[in-house]
Amino acid sequence: MKYTTLLEKKIALVEGLFNVPANTFYEKKINKLSGSYTVSWNDKGKQYSHKASLRFTDFEWNTINLSSFKYLLPAIQTYRQAKKNYIIEKPIPFIVYEAIAFLDKILSPGKKVLEFGSGNSTLWFLEKKCNVTSIEHHEIWYKTVRDHAKSASFDKEVIKAFSFKNIQKEETWKFLDKTKNESFDLIIVDGANDFNNRNECINRSLSKLKKGGWIVLDNADHPNNWPGGLYLDSLYKRKRFTGFTPMGLYISQTSFWQKKREIEKGKTE
Repeated sequence: MKYTTLLEKKIALVEGLFNVPANTFYEKKINKLSGSYTVSWNDKGKQYSHKASLRFTDFEWNTINLSSFKYLLPAIQTYRQAKKNYIIEKPIPFIVYEAIAFLDKILSPGKKVLEFGSGNSTLWFLEKKCNVTSIEHHEIWYKTVRDHAKSASFDKEVIKAFSFKNIQKEETWKFLDKTKNESFDLIIVDGANDFNNRNECINRSLSKLKKGGWIVLDNADHPNNWPGGLYLDSLYKRKRFTGFTPMGLYISQTSFWQKKREIEKGKTE
């Protein structure tokens, strides 16, 4: 079947992508120069694919604003730094630069943050004196980030409140089940789909977000994450940022949704 719009494709394939991450690859070596990716997956015995050139657009073919080019040099600089050390000189989240600027506006000391996938973002949240709960599936990376957090000069009360968990899949879901509803001001979903599937993270954590709080899905444009994005779109209005990211020489998308204080009639959480 051929689809006339991207939305038709997303809706038709959402079930097949929910728990089975798609494969992302270059079809030819030359495609690496243009950042031309192919994403393929199998749904109910049928093979599907989606293509995009990430030097020019995100996976949903959204282009960037001209003003975004001011972030190109920082993206290159942090990319070089990350080649030497994954924890860069001034840690910042590995999301679209405009999204980082928006986070900086909506966060303040004491805000409670839950993040799926740790790293430079974790250290950035701690620097902002947020109350951070971070879930990381990779043991070595978990230890790396933990050691950096311990050695950095963060506020003692901030470190005392920092909750860092090296868990995945069922352990993650059990932790969320035990977590009190409406506990967090911000939830950022940016982990590895093979270990803590982002769509499942959204589905299981949304009740843990306070009314008026924000949930953030990084790489919301990637087919792997379409189910979660569509689900959130059915509840709340999306705030989309497409642009350059730190430590990456390609265009990506980070999307935000603010949880309404009153849920619309007929819709559940």
